[in-house]
Amino acid sequence: MTGGGTAFAIVDAFTTQRTFSGNPAGVILLEDYPRDDWMQGVADELHQAETAFLVADGDSTFRLRWFTPTTEVALCGHATLASAHWLWEAGILPEGSAAVFTTRSGRLTAEREGGRIVLDFPAAPPAPGPASTDLLVALDGTIPVWTGVTSNPDPAERNVLAVLASVEAVRSLTPNLQAVARLPAGGLIVTAAGGGAAVVSRYFAPAYGIPEDPVTGSAHCTIGPYWRDVLGAILEAEQASPRGGELTVVTTDDGRVRLAGTARTAVTGLLH
Repeated sequence: MTGGGTAFAIVDAFTTQRTFSGNPAGVILLEDYPRDDWMQGVADELHQAETAFLVADGDSTFRLRWFTPTTEVALCGHATLASAHWLWEAGILPEGSAAVFTTRSGRLTAEREGGRIVLDFPAAPPAPGPASTDLLVALDGTIPVWTGVTSNPDPAERNVLAVLASVEAVRSLTPNLQAVARLPAGGLIVTAAGGGAAVVSRYFAPAYGIPEDPVTGSAHCTIGPYWRDVLGAILEAEQASPRGGELTVVTTDDGRVRLAGTARTAVTGLLH
């Protein structure tokens, strides 16, 4: 709390060189967690794809929770990157220190490397599976060349992955969002190889109140492992949403994915 209100920032994560690119996330540092309904209300008020709520738990360790406008989620990449950026920019975390986050998805870290922030996340490789009727309807007639789904005890935390034949097919896709919401998963990833060690993707999660997410760090924890055997462990990734975003994805041998990108603060203010 400060000046009669709760301070917040909106940070654009995984930005490109364009202003107002990447994925905006709300970031709020609290002394302790209040009721869940208050945090859910704030996330709806800020109306970003995700709002991150942080509570300090030591010099460089923070508890971290993420809320969409409609629900809490177990993992969010862009709001984690936004949180780390804000902790350094606001002087809450010393510039040379790594940020450590304790979350529902385990221990996550963020470090500065040059002008970029590097996140260390768990990999979520997809298992192959047939394309369901709902998936084919969701893809609006586009036939995937490979389909699969990630594993999680909670179906809402799974993602369906559809690999398309070309980058043009990814960019031009107009999904049937009602069919996407019927999938046995929280979201749909579509991806294609972009030439060399480059991939292009989009992500849709209407069940979470996010018709299309601008840039999705957690989706690349699936994209990286899928493309590793084809394109190699290091990928340059573009998420081809209207805002657009860029990141480097490194899939390691120990079941982790390192996501590197940039961020910039767009808005600061007070909640009253």
